[in-house]
Amino acid sequence: MFHSVFTKAIWDRRVSLAGWTLGTAAITLVVVAVYPLLAASPDMQDIISDLPPGVLGVLGFDPETFLTGAGFLQGELYSLIGPVMVIGLGASAAAGATAREEQEGTMDTLLAMPISRTSILLHKSSVVALSVAVVPATMGLVMVATNPLFDLELGIRGIVAANLGLAGLGLVFAGFALAVGAFSGSVPMTTGTTLLVAVAAWFASAFRGIFGWLDVPAKVSPFSWYSDNLPLLNGVPVSFVWLVAVTAGFVVSAVMLFQRRDIATALTLLPRRSSVGARQATRSPRSAWLLSSVFGKTIWDRRRSLWTWAFGLSALLVLTIAAWPVIAADADAMQGLITAMPKELFALLGITDPALVATPEGFVSSRAYQTIGPVVMILFCVGTVASIVVREERSGTLDLVLSHPLRRSRVLYGKALAIAVMAFVIGVVLMVSGLVGSALWNMGLSPVHVLAANAGLVLLALFFGGLSLAVWSLLPSGGSAGGITAGIAVGAFLLNGLGSLVDVLEPFRPLSPFFWYLGDMPPLAHGFSFGYLVLGIGASVAVVVAALRFERRDLAV
Repeated sequence: MFHSVFTKAIWDRRVSLAGWTLGTAAITLVVVAVYPLLAASPDMQDIISDLPPGVLGVLGFDPETFLTGAGFLQGELYSLIGPVMVIGLGASAAAGATAREEQEGTMDTLLAMPISRTSILLHKSSVVALSVAVVPATMGLVMVATNPLFDLELGIRGIVAANLGLAGLGLVFAGFALAVGAFSGSVPMTTGTTLLVAVAAWFASAFRGIFGWLDVPAKVSPFSWYSDNLPLLNGVPVSFVWLVAVTAGFVVSAVMLFQRRDIATALTLLPRRSSVGARQATRSPRSAWLLSSVFGKTIWDRRRSLWTWAFGLSALLVLTIAAWPVIAADADAMQGLITAMPKELFALLGITDPALVATPEGFVSSRAYQTIGPVVMILFCVGTVASIVVREERSGTLDLVLSHPLRRSRVLYGKALAIAVMAFVIGVVLMVSGLVGSALWNMGLSPVHVLAANAGLVLLALFFGGLSLAVWSLLPSGGSAGGITAGIAVGAFLLNGLGSLVDVLEPFRPLSPFFWYLGDMPPLAHGFSFGYLVLGIGASVAVVVAALRFERRDLAV
């Protein structure tokens, strides 16, 4: 099984890929099952025809086809849920291809084998491609199986085309992540930059009907190449060629960058030196204090990627606020659309009171604080735990840290505090962006509610970051902690949303952290709540459990 780089990489990702397969199948099945409820609405077509095309573009709808199985799934599954999954999976897999091994110190060993760097990167690129393909392949199989059950009236050609396009979209951003990873050697920088570029590309494509100046950027957005011609209805469009060409270009760039990269894995524990020509310069004395503790070193290592995550999420918030004046101009039609759509559909997105989406607080929250925002923040915290604890144990780096005269619990608390501070910084940047955007576009958002929404988002992310630490400490081999935590997060998200509609699940909603974060109102509408205290206590308890277990953990690397 381990006779090649390809098979070894596949084996290392087997648990993660199995989890993604099961999660994708479950989400696809639920979305498909909602379609008959929508199709039964007699007033839906009239409501859609009253909305301007620009607003429908933001929502991912095509007014002519939305009430068909192809149009509904294109708008709901292939405009938001599917892209979020393939881009997240692709960025994670690509970051692990080179940057993660470099940070763990295993890349030197791999490069010492009689295999060229080009061959190594191409093998790993193949694994990344296979990982990305898991999501659309699973979606396609579920659609083929459920097509006759829910009267979707989908053709095999359309199913194949839509999922090929989704795979191509994921591969474009995975290829970009490969190039960034080969250039920077930093996992946080790779994932953060990729997500920032993905948000910008999505915005250019989705909001071009509202902002005329986005027409040119939209033409070069991978989202436009992927979805403009409704592949689920019309088959494979010519624009897919661009997805293939750009992916190939990024892979070639990654190969060239990787060929020239100095794999300085020996410096992963030490302050790095920067060079300009032949001159050497050490770190500024102003930042030297950060390198004297576990807490400071953790922040120092992620200082650049931290701002990428913060400004990327803030850009999404500001751009969503900027779109509100256009939405508000057709408030009645928007309210009618929301009323006519099945509540089950909104529940899948964590929106338990759809009527509030037609308010400024509800509209902004629906994107920045109820769907994409929580995903990005949870990815940041859980991914940081995986990087600074799980992978340091696997690579042996944690052994070297513990050789210092520090208690194990103090080391873990230092790392946990660093994660909390970084999440807090992102929350502050997001809060300032929200207040500035509200003032510029006269949205009238309450400053207290903006503060509360960001506090809740940070606490939700820290809860899952703490949970990931606890899972790692409880497992004999903590390598699956991130995947298990991600699975729990998806299940908890669905439990909160569907629990608001299904009587059998209603009593179990308090088991979901999203219930304590969201409740039944948008975060920008309800201010501070008791649930935030629950999230903070839960995160603290999880970290304490991890620290107690860490004191007795056998680091057998």
